[in-house]
Amino acid sequence: MQIAHILSDLTSLRVCDHSAALNLVNARTPSSDPQAHQSPDSSAVAKPKLVSQESAAEDPDMQRATDLVELHHEVKVKHVRGLDDRLVQARRDVDRALEDLRKIQKG
Repeated sequence: MQIAHILSDLTSLRVCDHSAALNLVNARTPSSDPQAHQSPDSSAVAKPKLVSQESAAEDPDMQRATDLVELHHEVKVKHVRGLDDRLVQARRDVDRALEDLRKIQKG
């Protein structure tokens, strides 16, 4: 059951951007800013404040969730410009090794 829950969370994180994913895992505190209660057509609507990093770091589940979001973001950003040259070369090497194994098996 936990695996299904984790996979569901990963799917949710994959479909949203980095800041939205962080908002999913960061607990929020009510804002004490009086501007936060202004009407939506107001030009300066304040966002709720995030819980401090210290309190989030005290909760291991929150820290794991934050780490997961950060890792996902790093991987996603890294591959936006295409695959890394080393990864492409590694894939070619694997394909070549598999082809050699097939030739040996046919023998």
